[in-house]
Amino acid sequence: MTLPRFAGVRAFRHLRSTGTRMIPAWANVPARSATSTVYSRTPMTTAWRAPIPSSPILSMTRPMLWNKSVGASPSQIPLGGVRFTTYGSEYQPSQRKRKRKHGFLARLRSRTGKKILIRRRAKGKTAISH
Repeated sequence: MTLPRFAGVRAFRHLRSTGTRMIPAWANVPARSATSTVYSRTPMTTAWRAPIPSSPILSMTRPMLWNKSVGASPSQIPLGGVRFTTYGSEYQPSQRKRKRKHGFLARLRSRTGKKILIRRRAKGKTAISH
């Protein structure tokens, strides 16, 4: 059954409310596949429906997030991998390591280091190494 294109508010009286989304009493909601997008597209005739999530994670959070009668606090929402993110482990500067690798004495010890110093002096750099 398709709705007329210019259906007014009166045409939607037969809808029943389920939480925050409106579903017609006669509608059979098709099963969503795992390969579909998070929010499926609906045809123009049924564009008044709220999106139904097909992701397993979103379906777990739906009762907490979408139902206005249940007050979902941040502690009830599953965080997944966000909880295990660590910061600060990428770059921890150490003056000793920096000077050991890129310092003036390290440049003098190797053949390529001496070339680097010569090249930087030729360019007129005031700081030729760390």
